[in-house]
Amino acid sequence: MGRTLGDRGTVDRRSVIRGGLVAGLGTAAVAGGLLSTRGPQDDAMEIALAAGEPDAATQLGFVSVKAAPHNATGNGNSDDTAAIVSAYNAARAAKASLYFPSGSYKVSSLPQFDSLTTVRGAGADATTIIYTGTGTMLALRDRQRVAFKNLGFWAAGNGGTLISLDNCFRCSFESVMLRGSHTAATNPRYLGQIGVSIASNTGGTSFSNCDINNFGVGISTSAIQNYITNSKFTTNWISLRGTGNNFASGMAISNTEFVSDINVKSTDKHIHIDGRASDWWLTNVWIEGAATAIAVGAAGVGGPSQFGMVNCKIAARTVDLDLMHCRQPYLANVAFDADQNAQPQLLKINAANVPEGVATNLITSVGADFPMSTFPAGWTVTGRAKHLAAGGPLVRSPNGKIWKLAVSNTGQVSAVDAGNI
Repeated sequence: MGRTLGDRGTVDRRSVIRGGLVAGLGTAAVAGGLLSTRGPQDDAMEIALAAGEPDAATQLGFVSVKAAPHNATGNGNSDDTAAIVSAYNAARAAKASLYFPSGSYKVSSLPQFDSLTTVRGAGADATTIIYTGTGTMLALRDRQRVAFKNLGFWAAGNGGTLISLDNCFRCSFESVMLRGSHTAATNPRYLGQIGVSIASNTGGTSFSNCDINNFGVGISTSAIQNYITNSKFTTNWISLRGTGNNFASGMAISNTEFVSDINVKSTDKHIHIDGRASDWWLTNVWIEGAATAIAVGAAGVGGPSQFGMVNCKIAARTVDLDLMHCRQPYLANVAFDADQNAQPQLLKINAANVPEGVATNLITSVGADFPMSTFPAGWTVTGRAKHLAAGGPLVRSPNGKIWKLAVSNTGQVSAVDAGNI
């Protein structure tokens, strides 16, 4: 099924950008617009100067990194690190937003922004900050409400992390493009790249209308609850990783897409929760293009305390949803499908480590319904003309008493007084 993009034509959902990168491109190519997919909507934040006018960024209360005396070039070749530090110091003194006009800004690092700092660009595809190192471009610790809006970041080095948040609260990414350099053609060179690392007690981080593309790991979290909405992950080896095995990592995801192509070197997993974790909730999420779309927990080690999927579509090459260790997962109105030219196991449940759960109105593209043998004995399952209750369903008799029904191996039904429930 194609998706219509107005006068820009029709793009097949599975014909993804494959990273939006061409292997071997230098930073000058980015500056030259080779990677830009800028549209009219990205011009809203552009600040233009008419002849004889002062810096319009100043009129809006922003400090521009290109303004004198800071003089960042934004040409993608010169190192703009010092100019950005100078502009940030001026913005901090003035309690103003730091503004990046259109351009590509090559940096070795970014300043340690104070709490309540806002960093703005001219658009996610118009402003690009390029990091060629293998460490961490921006490491924030003990910060609150640092906001990034309408700009892009590109990791061009062989490894490293663009942004790390450690013990930070309510930081936000709004209309931000985070790009790495991983593609099927470059695998495994850039698998060490991480877009955003969320660690320690960081909480309340929000990603809204963001694109996270072409990383070894798009977002890695070992921290308490954070949030992703109206965003898209494309061609990451692992799009979103919950890690730490510390009962802490958690994420709420809504109205978001995880996509890739069908090349086995592009994407291994879209969501991987690799041990004991907190709560993971997915609502209105589309997932396709991976060996395993979602892997939940580590068998015999642990998994999330809650895992829920509601109104989602999921497809993969090998396994759609692999529930290896989890407490009482909840699946409702989830459609399971296969990637192109694939025959995956749609739903895999480890009975020993996921003995109980709820499945309601699951849809499969390969048959009328999931066979009941898919679910361990402790699961409660409802579907088309079927209801399977773990331990037997409860019914109410006309006099108001509650009874638990049981059936023998020969089909004989009996009832046990369940008392007051």
